[in-house]
Amino acid sequence: MYNYKDFPEVDEYVIVTISNINPNSAFARLDEYKNKSGMIHISEVASTWIRDIRKYLSVGNKKVAKVISIDKSKGYINLSLKRVKPTTERDKKTEWKNEKKADNLFSMVAKEMGLSVEDAYKKTGFELQETYGLMYAMFEVAASEGAQALVKDGVSEEWAKKIEDVAKKNIKPKEVRINGILEVMCYKSNGIEIIKKGFALVDNDKVEVAYINAPKYSFKVSSGDYLECEKILKESSDKVIDYITKNGGEASLHRQK
Repeated sequence: MYNYKDFPEVDEYVIVTISNINPNSAFARLDEYKNKSGMIHISEVASTWIRDIRKYLSVGNKKVAKVISIDKSKGYINLSLKRVKPTTERDKKTEWKNEKKADNLFSMVAKEMGLSVEDAYKKTGFELQETYGLMYAMFEVAASEGAQALVKDGVSEEWAKKIEDVAKKNIKPKEVRINGILEVMCYKSNGIEIIKKGFALVDNDKVEVAYINAPKYSFKVSSGDYLECEKILKESSDKVIDYITKNGGEASLHRQK
């Protein structure tokens, strides 16, 4: 992988691979930073006292570490494993997985542009990293908002179009899901039929309606866009509410977080 920065920042979380183990320390390669290694002192491996570091680490282990200090003049990077919370470790591993995918996608873009991957990063890739922070985030923008969203951020039309093409072929838009509870009551002799006919008006396949218990029904809407979800929820529930209230019943929608 390529990175526009030569060194990580202090407090940054990085993916490392254990490369060497000594009695009181371990050395690890920083997978996101070319030719950079860091040292993990035995006191930074775990929160408990450690007698044998090899019981905790093996050469080849891939870990998430926190950068605790850097001496760029000497090339020293000190790392910690014990300062990484489980949730942070999980999030960083997900980010790493996505960035590896983004690196492959950018390789496709480079090929489309007739460039080597290294030249493509030098020409545009490093600027994209600086602009978006994460390359995968940039591809997500391209997939959901199109090339013009990249152009607005300073990407050339030619590059933006190629990135959009690759993104839309390889990235599935994130699905947004919102929930609501529809409370429905109708005490007329044909109340059940009125309620059934009201719900039958919901004809959008992005809406899932399910009975919970009287008088509650769940309304679940799934889409690739939050505003679209909100619009569909309102339009669909309004149809039900309008029909039931016009026919002598009561109905109201309550949003769920």
